[in-house]
Amino acid sequence: MFNFKKEIGLVFIISFTLLVSPCLVSADWSQTATFFTEPVYDLYDRSQVDAVLVQTTNKFYFYADKYWYDNLTDKNKLSNQIYTLATNFEYKTYPVLTSLLGSEDNPGLDNDSRLVVVLLPLKSNYGGYLRTADRYSRQDYPASNEGQVIFLNGDSLRQRPIDLLDYQLAHEFTHLIVLHQKPEANIWLQELYAELSPTLLQLSYNDNLLKKRAQDLLYSPEINLVSWNNSDKDYGKVKLFGQYLYEQYGSRIFSEALKDPSGDGVVSFNRSLFNHQAGISFADIFLDWLITNVINDCSVSDKYCYKTNTLSDFSIIPYTYYLPPQAQSSLSVTDSLSAWTGKWQKIIGGSGSLKLKFSLPQASPDFKIAYLIEDVEGKKTVNFLNFANTKTQEVYFQDMGTKNVAVYFIPVLGAANEENQNYYYSWEAANITSPEAEDELIASLLAKIEELRQEVNRLQTQLAWRQNNSYNASSMLANSSSQTCGKFLRDLYYGLRSPEVQCLQQFLSGLDGIYPEKLITGYYGPLTQAAVKRYQASKGIIATGYFGPLTRAQANQEL
Repeated sequence: MFNFKKEIGLVFIISFTLLVSPCLVSADWSQTATFFTEPVYDLYDRSQVDAVLVQTTNKFYFYADKYWYDNLTDKNKLSNQIYTLATNFEYKTYPVLTSLLGSEDNPGLDNDSRLVVVLLPLKSNYGGYLRTADRYSRQDYPASNEGQVIFLNGDSLRQRPIDLLDYQLAHEFTHLIVLHQKPEANIWLQELYAELSPTLLQLSYNDNLLKKRAQDLLYSPEINLVSWNNSDKDYGKVKLFGQYLYEQYGSRIFSEALKDPSGDGVVSFNRSLFNHQAGISFADIFLDWLITNVINDCSVSDKYCYKTNTLSDFSIIPYTYYLPPQAQSSLSVTDSLSAWTGKWQKIIGGSGSLKLKFSLPQASPDFKIAYLIEDVEGKKTVNFLNFANTKTQEVYFQDMGTKNVAVYFIPVLGAANEENQNYYYSWEAANITSPEAEDELIASLLAKIEELRQEVNRLQTQLAWRQNNSYNASSMLANSSSQTCGKFLRDLYYGLRSPEVQCLQQFLSGLDGIYPEKLITGYYGPLTQAAVKRYQASKGIIATGYFGPLTRAQANQEL
């Protein structure tokens, strides 16, 4: 299936002849035929269509839905588009792709080297599709068309530019090659090769496609390379990763990986790299690509950038955490990864020295973390954490808020982990004066905790007294404030005392089970922080206790 919005193509079970002139020739198929179709794509929800043969070339039979074609007013335009598409395929697409990747299955089930294309009206989102059942005989599958049949949106063929049509056909023909050369290939691998085809062919549409796929990936702070959900993000990841592989290692790595007998793309690429004595594994390349999507600067390293000008300004938008500049500010997050998953994460804020600590599960043999520091001029420096001997690592960053403005980190799991298992890990970020002052900071925090516990006990005692005297303390405190509350316009955090905190406490008091104390004091203390964490957890937001942009936006929707 090919979707205009997603520009998706699925595997076509088709085949082709040797390269010859695209002139019209006599047809072996009949002048009329009835084709089984898929109602989910068909404009009229049909399961069968009657079609007429409108054009035959050395590599194609072009049929058209009889009803649609009889009512067509610009048949000459359609004929010209078909001829141009066939010419471009036979003189460029076919010889280039088969020389680099190998041939398709030829002839097909119908013992004919030509591909059958059926033009018919489809629903607006779809450019085309195929039925994998058509590769089987009707003895095995009664609803088979018994041939290499592609269904294309006839209106698209009349109205779309030829460079887009060249890409669509190349995309699907690459599926044919992969299906023949590596029948058990993973879906992500099939789509990676298909999305690579306009790069290999140097099609003019490739720049537009790269821009679209980059946009599809831009707001995706987490990707799994080997999973496939047929989403925009999936097509974005394989297109950009394939482009990166091609720029770094050329077309040969794709040729040899496709010839490898394993259906596992990771295994095939690793064998190709080993044969070329590249001195790098596929997992290393995957991590380099993840880093590239943050840095994308050839002046840092050739392996951390895209070479094409189309992607020269591309940089992924990571999931961002804000660390307040106060000395006691900290963040603590528990997260998870599965095999071949990478995440782009970023910390902004902080002041002075920043400590970042990672704790990994013991059963994670191939867990890697790259981290980057960004200075005030936007320059990023790369480093790595080594978990070979310990599952806990700490790293310190100096001059946060003055010379440095952000820290990026990219946790990634490679091939040594089980694909269907989630591995949990945690990280903590905290402002500190210096590594040497950590003991002093811990002691002061413990003292503060004890002070807060005493304050909580005092407030709980006061609240119990008021309740015993049949006095509604929460109502009195809420009504005692003259503060007029509206939308939350700024972040609120632990230690802050302000009218906005009163408004936050009033908001939380009105939610069942979120803020049972219902104290409207204007002070963002441990009770308010705990209530914010409960609210965040109830909304699927990471429970940090910091009332930041995501939490503010959710709360403002409920006001």
